[in-house]
Amino acid sequence: MKNAVCLLTKTPNVIWFDFLKGFTNYDIYVIIDDNSIDYGRIFSFLYKNIKIIQIDNQICYDHGYKNCNSAVGFPEVISWDKAMYLFCEIMCIHEHIWLIEDDVFLNNERVLTTIDNNYPSSDLLTAFHETNVTGDVRTGWNHWVNVIDRIEPPWSHSMVCACRISRPLFEKIKEYNKQKGHLFFIEAMFNTIAHQNGLQIDNPHQLSTIHWNTEWDVKKIDIDKLYHPIKRIIEHTYIRESVSSQSDGLCLVPPS
Repeated sequence: MKNAVCLLTKTPNVIWFDFLKGFTNYDIYVIIDDNSIDYGRIFSFLYKNIKIIQIDNQICYDHGYKNCNSAVGFPEVISWDKAMYLFCEIMCIHEHIWLIEDDVFLNNERVLTTIDNNYPSSDLLTAFHETNVTGDVRTGWNHWVNVIDRIEPPWSHSMVCACRISRPLFEKIKEYNKQKGHLFFIEAMFNTIAHQNGLQIDNPHQLSTIHWNTEWDVKKIDIDKLYHPIKRIIEHTYIRESVSSQSDGLCLVPPS
């Protein structure tokens, strides 16, 4: 079975659909938060390789898939919670799944296949892996306080706006949910559960540019890496077209 790529978005953007349409090595999912429109009816016939997923929030509540990002001001159920429900409970067929937020830039599919070839057996791929052995919330990361009463130390965290999760890690997340009836902040949950269960965690250099709020210069992008955040999706197109234009001796102007 192919690995999968799952885009997480509040509302879909055609630029992302057009980009993912060209992928051939992965099963493609787009999980959309907004349920006010049936996006599958609009887009599925145009993008036949993309599985457009919309899940009613109440389903996630009923099954305990909530609180992935509520610690930092998001609603209790968003696309991350829906992704956990989908891949823990329904689509349990992929060995590894890339989870990518819509403000993450990657130049092409090869960026992911290169990482997969270098890390074929890793259970979790993230930007970094920092551990808090003692459970002291005053140590380092500001959000340790959001892990208290969720799980015992040792704790670990990373930026996970783009990350890869294995089937064994999804099973451990499912076990946690069955025991607790909820999830917790993803920046700690993935790394902590993987760490505590002795799963293999690696930090490819291609993910080192997954940051919280760095303002990236779109004219100085290493096309072999993934970047977060680049929130203006039109800039994703500019970067990709610039790479192509440079090979033709052209120079494009960044979008204003």
